[in-house]
Order: sequence, then C-alpha cells, then structure tokens
Amino acid sequence: MKLSVNRNIIWCEIFVRRLAELGVKYVCISPGSRSTPLTLAFASKKSIQNFSIIDERSSAFFALGLAKKTKSPVAVVTTSGTAVAELYPAIIEAYYQRIPLIVCTEDRPRELRNSGANQTINQQNIYRNHIRYFIDAGLPDVKKINRPHDLADNLIETSCFNDRGPVHINFPFEKPFEPFSFTDKMEMKSLSRVLNKKWKEPKKKIEVDVDYNDLTAKFLTNERGLILVGYNNYQNDFSVALNSLSNKLGYPVYYDGSSSLRYNSIKNENFIESFTAFIRSKNFQKHFDPKIIIQFGNAPTSNVILEFFKNSKSEKILVNEFGDRNDPSLTAKNIFKENPASFCNNIIRRIPKGFIRDSCWQIDFNVMNNHAINLKHKLIDRAKFPFEGKIVTELFKSIPKDSNLFISNSLPIRDADFFTSVFGKRINVYTNRGASGIDGINSTALGIAKTSKTPTFLLVGDLAFFHDLNGLHNAIKYKIPLTIILVNNHGGGIFESLPISNYRKYLKENFLTPLELDLSKLVKAYGGTFIKVKSWKNFTDEIKLSSKNKLIRVLEIQTNAKSSKSIRNKYWNAVVNKIDNYINEITS
Repeated sequence: MKLSVNRNIIWCEIFVRRLAELGVKYVCISPGSRSTPLTLAFASKKSIQNFSIIDERSSAFFALGLAKKTKSPVAVVTTSGTAVAELYPAIIEAYYQRIPLIVCTEDRPRELRNSGANQTINQQNIYRNHIRYFIDAGLPDVKKINRPHDLADNLIETSCFNDRGPVHINFPFEKPFEPFSFTDKMEMKSLSRVLNKKWKEPKKKIEVDVDYNDLTAKFLTNERGLILVGYNNYQNDFSVALNSLSNKLGYPVYYDGSSSLRYNSIKNENFIESFTAFIRSKNFQKHFDPKIIIQFGNAPTSNVILEFFKNSKSEKILVNEFGDRNDPSLTAKNIFKENPASFCNNIIRRIPKGFIRDSCWQIDFNVMNNHAINLKHKLIDRAKFPFEGKIVTELFKSIPKDSNLFISNSLPIRDADFFTSVFGKRINVYTNRGASGIDGINSTALGIAKTSKTPTFLLVGDLAFFHDLNGLHNAIKYKIPLTIILVNNHGGGIFESLPISNYRKYLKENFLTPLELDLSKLVKAYGGTFIKVKSWKNFTDEIKLSSKNKLIRVLEIQTNAKSSKSIRNKYWNAVVNKIDNYINEITS
C-alpha cells in the first residue's frame, strides 16, 4: 500500500518522533516560514511541551534554563537567515557548561547560498567553534527515510553521552511545506520499518587514566592539601563522597559561590567559607602554599583564588567528567577525565583503616577562617542598607529551602562568592558562568522556573536585567512565577571595583552607562509587580511573601557602587591585618 506524503513533513515527523523516544520533552520554537515542517512536527507531538517564543535569542536562553533544571536535552527550532545567528550566545554558554541543546535550524537549498536569495546566509556549521557535533541533514528524500531517524540517534548520542553539550542539525527544505501539499508516494512498509527501529543506548566508554594507588600514596604523605570545588553538574553522591575524602585527608575545602554544594544541608567541617578574604594576605601564600591542590569542576569565580592558584608551586590536579582544562593559569599538569564522586570513592577505598592525620594544617585554616568570619559579622552583616554585599546574604537567609536561585554575572556572583555562608538548607544555585555574559539572564531564569515546583529567585544587576527585557514576555505567556531581586547601581557598577575607576574622566560616559529609565513602567508593561525596597527588614519581608508569587515580582534595591566598594575594601583590609598578625605569631 502506498501513501501520499509531503517529503518535508514525513522527514520531520520521523525525526521528532525519534527525539521524543530518546527523552526530549521540551522544545522552544521561534516562528518562521522555512521552519514550518519541523514546527508542525513538534507542535503535533503531545509528549513534547512546546514553547513558542518570538525572540530567537530569548528562546535559546529559555531552552538553556529548561535543560539546566531538568538535566535533559531540550530542542530549539528557528528559521533561516539571521535568526540562526541569534541563537549563538546561548549555544556558547551551553558549550562551556556542557548543557545538552538540540539546535535545529532551517535553511534554503545549498545552491541558493550566495545567490542573493531572500533570508539566505551560509549556515554550514555556523557555530563550529562552540558546538559538540554538526550535521547537515540534506534535502528530504523518501528513498532515504531512515536518515532522519539515524540523525536523531547521532545527535542524542553525542549531546547526552559521548561529548555532552549543544549539537546542531541544519535542515534545508524546498517548498511546499504544508502537510497536504503532497510531493511523493511511498510504501507503508518502508515507513513502518523505520518507525519500529529500536534504540540502543551507547555504552559509555570507560577510560581509566588515573593511577589511584600512586595518587593515594601522594595524598597520604602530603598533609598540605587543598580542595577547590567549582561549578559543575554534580551528581547527588558527590557531596557525600567529597565530605568523607576531605575529612579523611584533613584537606580544607572551598566551595565556589556558584556551586550548589556550598549551600547543601550536608555540613562539612573542613569548609573554609572566607577563603577569598584571608587569601589576600601575601603572607598567607608565603607560609601556607599547599603541596597539592585538587580542583573539581570549573575554574573558580574569584580572581584572588585564580591568582593564588597561578602563583602556587603546588602539584595541581584537575578532575572532571570530560577531562576539560578548566585552568586559566595553564599551570596544571594533571587533568583526570573522571566522574568526581568516583574519583573520591576510589581514593577513600585505598586509605588504610584507622588512618588519622594529626597536623596543624587544617587547624590553622580553621582559625584563619574563623577570624575572617568574625570580622564579616562585624563589618558585613551589620552594614547599613543598601550595601551590595549584604543583599546576597540576606537573600540566602530569607528564601525557603529547596528554592532555585539564579545568580547573574558581574557583581552579584562575586558577592555570593565573597560573603555567603553555610545556611543549613539546600538551595539550588544556577549561573551562566560558561562565558559569563550578561545576555539572556532573565530568559534562562524563567526556563528554570517553568519546570520547577519550588520558588525561583533571580539576583541580577540593572544592565543585565535591561539587556534581556524581551525575556519577560515568556513569564506572561506561560504564567511563570519569578521573583527578581534587581540591584540597581545605575549601570556597570562593577567598574568601580576595577582599575579603570581611577580614570574618572572616562568612567561614567564609557563604562558606567547609567540607564536613566523608570524600570517600574517597563516591569508593569510585562504584567509584573515592581517594589522599591527601603530597608533590610522590608527586603526580607518581601522575600518571604514571594513564595506565594504567581507572576513576575521585581524587588529593586538602589545602591551606590562606590560606597559598597569602600565597605568591601574595609573588610578585606581588616582580614588581611588579622591574618598577618596570626601568621607572625605562629611563625615567630
């Protein structure tokens, strides 16, 4: 029996059906004519939730948020031309954070490139520097009906298993695009065979390049060790394994402010929360340079830790699942492609029973950490409203456990790294620290909020908020609750903390770029509520009310970047003086 089909439609239906079978549950689509076949295929697939988003850039970042929260692949669909380029910022972020996006772009036939054809650019591997896999699907052909099925297999195999991250498939289509505009006849048996093909999950290659016996011996003979934990998509068992490893070895641990492990309910007595403060003492590196540094996940957020890492003469060991070189200093010689939890457990199993490390190394770290914590209570926790560094600590104290908190780039993530403590409640922290841009922040946070049953909060500066105003439209369309803490330091306040702040002549016009907008009107235009926060109590009260939030709620705190910088510097100087005195006492 033969069926009348549209070759474009049948290809897309097979492709989408296969993606659904392989675990794709969400797709973000920006409308366009050339993408009609793929749009119709996704829209008619009930097991895949479809988000129609006008702005391609916002769509891709929204998909990024969905993928971050669900830890599953999310598809993105766009038409041809410049729409394809709009996806690039989110793809870059997904690439560096290894987030699985299935990027589907539509195209004119190959022969129309460079011919003056409307809405036609060269899309061939356009994301080549920031993509894990690319394939051009070629024009649909009913004689090659297996091809879209196999293409879907290849995309998922790479994106989720072999080399996690964004993948790109480019679909050239010729008209007609509509389902009942038939182009071919094909045998029913051929279609049935391809629809019944079974998926074989690829066996993950086990590549053990770690000499655990040698490493364990090294750790047991060196008491001066330090563990740094950067952002990563860690499995739940890593926190327990790391806690056990650090306790057995007596190695202090620093959890980066971008890592949810910092706010885990599992307490680690070896966690040195104020490392970014006392590390500023030049005497510290002189007397407490480790022999071994183990870094899990991404590179640290803080420049002072990056500088410490660079200048350290220690043996540096990087551990992450894909063997990525997360080392801007280029000084680490050991990079192990290993699951972090497996790495910890393999070391733990080799530590002799009854091994106890009796040394002053961990004690000294705890003493210095406590000195810094005491000064933080005095100078940071008691700072008057509206000091920027206290906003993040008050936020963590006030939001409910199991909340999602997306922290924007620039100053917010740095203040989280500098000042947050262990609060004894699980907070799911998300960032776009892959490329650390300020674009797409609102959209990514809304993608996270859409698939969450617990409240979601966004801590963001005024420029990043303004940069992605289009993203707020998704909150109206899909009824997404999100509480936004808007730190308004009147544009580019981070530059007050950089050396360019000494060049006042050029600073305001070229770097600070104050918006001079009434942001309340913009928020109301998107159906949100806008509240100007007047005090710390007002702030915490509004945060507590936000757990029942049903729409966008923006809490604006207007700050002074220059005075906030002064308070930070006062705290750091006080810590350095205290640490210098302590080191002089124990070394004299």
